[in-house]
Formats: sequence, structure tokens, C-alpha cells
Amino acid sequence: MNKRHGLNPYWLACLAMLSIDTCAADAAADPWVLKLTPLFSYVGYGGSPLRSDMVSTGAYLAADYRDRLSLVGGATYTRLNYKAGIAAINQADEYLSARLHLNPDVLPGRLSLRLDGHQINNNDSTNESNDVQVVAPQVSFLSHAQSLYLDLGYAASFYGKSNSGNGPLTVQQWTPTLGLGFHENADWLQLRLYDVSASNTARAMRGHTDAVEIKLTHYFAPQAVWLPRWVSAGGLAGNRMYAVDGDTAVVYNLADEQKGGGFVAAQWQPAERYKATLSTGYDVYQTRDTGTGNRYTYSGANVYLGLTAQW
Repeated sequence: MNKRHGLNPYWLACLAMLSIDTCAADAAADPWVLKLTPLFSYVGYGGSPLRSDMVSTGAYLAADYRDRLSLVGGATYTRLNYKAGIAAINQADEYLSARLHLNPDVLPGRLSLRLDGHQINNNDSTNESNDVQVVAPQVSFLSHAQSLYLDLGYAASFYGKSNSGNGPLTVQQWTPTLGLGFHENADWLQLRLYDVSASNTARAMRGHTDAVEIKLTHYFAPQAVWLPRWVSAGGLAGNRMYAVDGDTAVVYNLADEQKGGGFVAAQWQPAERYKATLSTGYDVYQTRDTGTGNRYTYSGANVYLGLTAQW
């Protein structure tokens, strides 16, 4: 059986649209806008001889200053439950992000500079998913008409030395992104390439993986509180390992290879300063049995709920 005691990656679809949204509201009235987002997610696994389910809770606090500067901090706590009498894994992920928004005259839009950081600690006995530090800078551009978005992101992930004798691991990731608005920006398409390289194939099933993520969002002008503000659907095609997802603030710190997946999400605004996001998704993974060297495939079905209060 696979004894690689790491946390399984999962979708927290559209968390960035909810908890780390950098659009300041009522900036003229108050230069600072604060947003607090508690969250909950559950993943149930199918086809895995070891993993049972996973529960995550956490919260993010965002502070935006006149749509010029954004600071985000938060933490998520995750419990991964195993089968066959294997002890559960408990993990904490602390997250910090700073974003600076500029409007240079030489560009027909807004230039944004961003720097994210993660610190991940858990009780993985192999230490292969533990003691992880991530540094992720990004530069992005949004046109004045908000119909064109471009960014280039980079992430360097540093993993602790393996207690199983597999050595250290460093992962480098590049993520060029294209976003396009249609129908007066009521519809938004985003395409992102994940180009990921791992330094140590003793800990990663592949030294290099590529995947494309596609998201399509439609924005509504609802006349009732039970109608959503937006609905989004997306999926991943290709292969992805050890990825860092800047939109969802998730680090995939397990050596399992994501083979594809998809999600559907929606957000409601029941009151002026409150929002709720609900999403569900399904992902397929491949992992390696460290005892036999054979690979097997399993799946994860997830649900996510996030609530945001703004003041």
C-alpha cells in the first residue's frame, strides 16, 4: 500500500473571487475596505485503498486601500482521514499576500504587482509533504475596459528533507494567463497554463508536468436575493503536480498527479455587505504505491462553502 502520508490536493473553486477579491467598494466614502471570509470544505475519496475523506476550515481577512493596495492574510486547517487504521494527518497552511495596483500613463490599463507566501506544516511521518515554504510573485495587466487580462506568475516551493531517504525537493512553476471579457463583460473566459518542474524524481512521479485550466464565468443582475450574482464552471486538462493555485490560495503539496477535473460554483449576495459562495467539483488523481512501484487512480468529490462580511 502507498504509505505516502501527505494531504491530497482539492478544489476550493472561486475562493479568490470571494475571499481575496481586490475590488474596493465605496472607496470614496472610506479609504479602507475590510473583508472577512470563514470557509469550509469537504472531500470524499473514491477508489483509494488508503484515503477516506478530508475536512478543511479556515478564514481569510483582506484589507483594500482605495483599489491601490491590498493585503490578505489567513489560515486553513485540514484533517485527512485514512483507512486501514492509519492515523489522520493534521495540517496548517498560513498565507500572506500583498498586491500593489498602478496606472502608468504608458499603458491602456492597470498594472498590478503581487507577492504571495505560504508556510505549511503537518504531522506527516515521512516529512515529504511537511515544512513547505512557497514564494509566488506575479505581474498582471487589466485593460481600462476590463475586457482583457494578462498575467505571468512564478512560484518556488521548497519542501523539507524526506525522512524516507528521498532527499530534498524544490519545485518551480510558471503560470501565464489570458482572460477575455464578452457581451459587455457579462461573460468572462480565463485560460491558464501550469508549467511545473520538480527537482527530485524520487519524490515526484514526473520531473515536469503541463496542464491548462479553463474557467468561464457569467455575471447576472439579479432582481431577487435567491438569484446568484455569478455562475462559474471550469476544468483542468493535462497533468499537474505540486501546483500552486494563486486564485484559490491552495498549494498541492502531495506527490499525486492530478489528471483532470472540473467544478461548478455560484455566488449570492443576500445583503449589501454579505456574500456567500457555494461550489462543487470532481477530480481524478494518480499516485504511486511506494511498496510495489505500481500506480493507481482514484477520485475526489468536493463541496465548498464560503461566507464574506465586508465593512
